[in-house]
Amino acid sequence: KVKLGSSRVIAAAKCGFQASGLELNPWLVWFSRYKAWREGVRRSTSFHISDLWKASFAQYSNVVIFGVPQMLEVKLANELPSSAKVVACRFPFPTWVPESTEGEGIDTVWVYDAKTFRSDQHRKTGKTLLEQKSPPHS
Repeated sequence: KVKLGSSRVIAAAKCGFQASGLELNPWLVWFSRYKAWREGVRRSTSFHISDLWKASFAQYSNVVIFGVPQMLEVKLANELPSSAKVVACRFPFPTWVPESTEGEGIDTVWVYDAKTFRSDQHRKTGKTLLEQKSPPHS
């Protein structure tokens, strides 16, 4: 399963992925649903009106982020399965080491492996992700 911005979901579905789009703007969600129907990939796509901060990423094996990824570093590291891949477009994650980089300038994308960024986070803090999430005991 792939979580993408609504504008890329249809292209991913055409490549054989089961793809989901999360978007705050309800008009973009409805337009995306219509476009998926028109393109013949309605059954391979889903579009949801959702806030990225309130959505769970636990069900996704691949995530593509457009925008400012550093705001989502901890959330993705805590919620994604260890088999997940994350692709950041235009802006790299500042503390993650990419598995690969493609393109140049504004067309650059960085690919990250969850196993790597999870182990890097554990090494830096000395805590597991669950320990980092849990409040301290009194």
